[in-house]
Amino acid sequence: MAIQQRAERTRQEILSAAARVFDRWGYERASLARIAGDARVTTGALVFHFATKADLAVAVRARARAVTGITVESACLSAEGVGGTAVDKLVITTHALIRLFETDPVARAGERLARELQPTDPASSRDCPWRREVSRLARYAVAEKALRPGVDATAVATLIGYVVTGVELEMRCPCPPADALRLLGDGGPQGPCVPESGALHGSAEERLRRIWELILPGLVHPAAQPPQGPADTPRKPGPTSTPAPLAPGQTSYGPAPAPAPHPQGPPPQGP
Repeated sequence: MAIQQRAERTRQEILSAAARVFDRWGYERASLARIAGDARVTTGALVFHFATKADLAVAVRARARAVTGITVESACLSAEGVGGTAVDKLVITTHALIRLFETDPVARAGERLARELQPTDPASSRDCPWRREVSRLARYAVAEKALRPGVDATAVATLIGYVVTGVELEMRCPCPPADALRLLGDGGPQGPCVPESGALHGSAEERLRRIWELILPGLVHPAAQPPQGPADTPRKPGPTSTPAPLAPGQTSYGPAPAPAPHPQGPPPQGP
């Protein structure tokens, strides 16, 4: 039993190390030797558990799907607790995802591997828990008549996917414009750091909040009801009201939940 426990502990340490290496270097530049060094095991011990780099990538992506699935589920439950609509859930879920990506190399590695390995099966995008949930919530928002007439649920889900992916990519290039110019063409393991004249600044969550402020007026129906939350929840301003100040980690559509812990198993299947 002790030997089995040690073997499982070593396997989990290798998986965590692989996630850190994939997150930092990407799939092509990651190597079994580099992952073994990060895990502080021999290459022989690594290949005992994972024969190839491809096997490691599959395992890391599976763990990333599990943790993002639990995070998304927790975010939706948080919104339901304050009577949140589908639009509330969309906003709160994206904030929960960005906090997860800021703190969890496994989740970031899953996103990077999904981009770099370019799955050939179009249906594989449905394996991504957060994209699947965003698509579901966009359809519910249309059904609730919370969106402007003519707004398409698929287009909304695609837009939000671009927003989340863009903010996650921006995390990998946190340098100011002066450093970006110096690093252009070099950039180290994260790739070149390209300055943008109109780039948003501040934390990733602050950038996401400002993006939502820009796009929500074009999506939400003017007659949509504000969420019914606790007294300290910022509300959408009415015709004669003054907007409440936003606290860190909050959006104008409700509080964002804390990141979910790493799961011990696969996330429960949603509807």
